[in-house]
Amino acid sequence: MKKNGLRILRQIKSVSFATVRDGKPENRIIDVMMVEDDKLYFLTARGKAFHKQLQDGLSVAISGMTPDYLAVRVKGKITAVERSWLDRIFEKNPMMNDLYPGEKRDILDPFCLYSGVGETFDLGSHPPQRERFAFGDHQVSLPGYRINDACTACGICLEACPIKAVLLDDDGNYLIEASRCIECGRCFEHCPSNAIDKPGVF
Repeated sequence: MKKNGLRILRQIKSVSFATVRDGKPENRIIDVMMVEDDKLYFLTARGKAFHKQLQDGLSVAISGMTPDYLAVRVKGKITAVERSWLDRIFEKNPMMNDLYPGEKRDILDPFCLYSGVGETFDLGSHPPQRERFAFGDHQVSLPGYRINDACTACGICLEACPIKAVLLDDDGNYLIEASRCIECGRCFEHCPSNAIDKPGVF
C-alpha cells in the first residue's frame, strides 16, 4: 500500500500540507507534482512563508481524501532537490507553464518527501479499512487497539465497539481486527481489566 498511498495523493493532487511556525501549526493546500521511486515531489516559491518553514523544519504532514472517502495521510522528512527537477515537474504538470511561464519559474524551488510513514483509511467501505505503510528509513507502527494477556474474556469490549472490530475466535479468545479498528478508544475505556493496549503512535 506504500506506493498506492503516495500515488493516491498524486491523484488527488491538491492536498493539505501542514508545517510548524513559531511553535504553532500552519496548513495550506499544495499540489503533489510527482511520485517516483517511493518519493513525493512538490514545489513552492521562495517568497512564501511555507518555503521558510520547509527549510526550518525539514518535515511535513500531508493529508487528502478522494471523492469516495479514501483518506490518506503521510508525514516525514523532506529535502530540497536539484533545480533540474523543475523541468520534469513542469513536463508532468503543464498547467504550471500558465502560472510561471518561461524563465519566471526561477522563483520556484522543488522539494522531495523522501522518508516517512503513511496511512490509508477507507471510510467508504463498511466497516472502514485502515492500513499503514513506511518508506525511506522509517518503520511503521501497528494500527488499532490490541487485547493483551490480562483479558478475562468478559466480553465487554465486544459490546463496546461501535463497528464490531472486536472478534471472538474459535478458542474463545477476544481479539481486535487492526485493519477495521477506528481507534476511537471505547473498548479501552470500558475494559475493567486494563487488558487493552493503545495503538502504536502514527
